[in-house]
Amino acid sequence: MDFNVKKLVRDAGTALSRVVQLTEEKLGTSEKTELDAHFENLAERSDTTKLWTEKILRDTEAVLTPNPGNRVEDFLFEKIEKKRPNRLTNQEYLGLDMIEAGNDFGPGTAYG
Repeated sequence: MDFNVKKLVRDAGTALSRVVQLTEEKLGTSEKTELDAHFENLAERSDTTKLWTEKILRDTEAVLTPNPGNRVEDFLFEKIEKKRPNRLTNQEYLGLDMIEAGNDFGPGTAYG
C-alpha cells in the first residue's frame, strides 16, 4: 500500500482553504464568488434531478422489496377488524412521485 504523506498534507491543505473560504462567505467577511446565471441554473437543475432520482430509487426499492411489517399488519387487521387501514401501496407512492417529478421538470425532459 502506497502511503504518500506529501499528497495527504496537500489534500488536507486544499480542503482547509475551501472550508475557510466558505466560512468567510457565510459570515460576510469576504465577497461571495459570483457565479454565472447559466451555471447556477444548471447547478439547481442537477440538485433537483439528484433529489428526484434518489426518491424514485427508494420507491422502486420499496416496490421490489416490500415491507413484511405492512403485510403482517394487513393480515392482523383483516382477522381482527375485517378492514384494512387506508394507505397507499408502494406502487402508488412510486407512481405519484414519478408524476410529481415529471411535473417538476416539464414535458420536454426524460422525467417529463
